[in-house]
Amino acid sequence: MTGITLYQCIPSYKPLPTVRLIKSLADSKCKILLDIEDSIQDVQHPDLTADLKAKARQDFADIIQNLPDQKFSLRINSIRSNEFLHDKELLHKFADNIESVFIPKVESSNDLTIFQNEFGDKYKLNLIVETQQGIDNIDEILSSKFKSNIDFVFFGNYDFHLDNNIYPITEQHTLNYWKIVEPIISKVESHKINFGNSPYANIADTNCLDFSIMQLTKLCKQSFALMSLHKSQTIYFQKLIAEWSLNKLRSKKNNHNGFSLDTFTSKKQKGRSFALDNKRIITPQEYLLLLKKQNG
Repeated sequence: MTGITLYQCIPSYKPLPTVRLIKSLADSKCKILLDIEDSIQDVQHPDLTADLKAKARQDFADIIQNLPDQKFSLRINSIRSNEFLHDKELLHKFADNIESVFIPKVESSNDLTIFQNEFGDKYKLNLIVETQQGIDNIDEILSSKFKSNIDFVFFGNYDFHLDNNIYPITEQHTLNYWKIVEPIISKVESHKINFGNSPYANIADTNCLDFSIMQLTKLCKQSFALMSLHKSQTIYFQKLIAEWSLNKLRSKKNNHNGFSLDTFTSKKQKGRSFALDNKRIITPQEYLLLLKKQNG
């Protein structure tokens, strides 16, 4: 294991504040990942989602216009979705500004084939396996003739739980999470590809970040990647990476709180898919799972 790559995930939303955020991270060592998938949807009013994603593509173009020399990663929509047809136009138009593409909900090597037939070797790929079918098919996915274009394979914990209808979500502070992840890491690394860990939504819970990096250091034999959901999380991750390089990481007690459907509704961020409650992101997957549970 030789290094840690950190991605700061930012919804493609409100170009001017987003540009200011990106500029404030200019001296950091994180990579900027703009998202037009998970964070751009309305789980309470799904009929609005297509318009939100169309606006996110325009916002992405505006962000590029304000930062023409910046290189981004872009998280697109599933290859098998209708939204990918529109995402393709964005990828062709802004190819010079995009250094890698995150492909969510990868379930077979055919997803890679479809993408590569469209774009060839233009982009490095970061795959996200977050359904049971995707996890079951990891060996088949990573046996693709296009595997040389893959940088990381990320695990998506929240969509994994939604796909399997498991609630409450098994979070990274528990050993059960690492029992899920360990065989995924092993399979990914057996193909000489690096693992990327799932993001963690409780921004205020820095103790869990300590624990996660310690676990990744134990389980990964190669370099691995982290995904941050907030600037404060990025700053803390950077501190941990520095400590990791000096072998000074320490385990700490973790803190966790639940939420209610009313909390999600009252704290939901306008035009986004998630709620923000006291520095804790409530993901759309958690909302949908709790809604299913309460509705029987």
